[in-house]
Amino acid sequence: MGSSFEILTRFLDRFGPEVEGRALDDPPDDVKRKLRALARGELTEAEREEMVQLLRDNPRWTSFLAEEVKSLRSKSEAGKKNP
Repeated sequence: MGSSFEILTRFLDRFGPEVEGRALDDPPDDVKRKLRALARGELTEAEREEMVQLLRDNPRWTSFLAEEVKSLRSKSEAGKKNP
């Protein structure tokens, strides 16, 4: 029986990192909406504080916020070029 567990353990070890892939880096949809609102400056002070704490607890989500800010900046710059 020990051999069966050893085989299962080796199998799971081989596929462990792949299972954890990109999906764990993306915030849930409700958090994405709040991060987008944060990037646009649409949150109250209390909501901003909540999001800052979430980002402290989940630093991987900072890249999602950064992409939102970049996207807004690109749109803003494109609007200035084409009035």
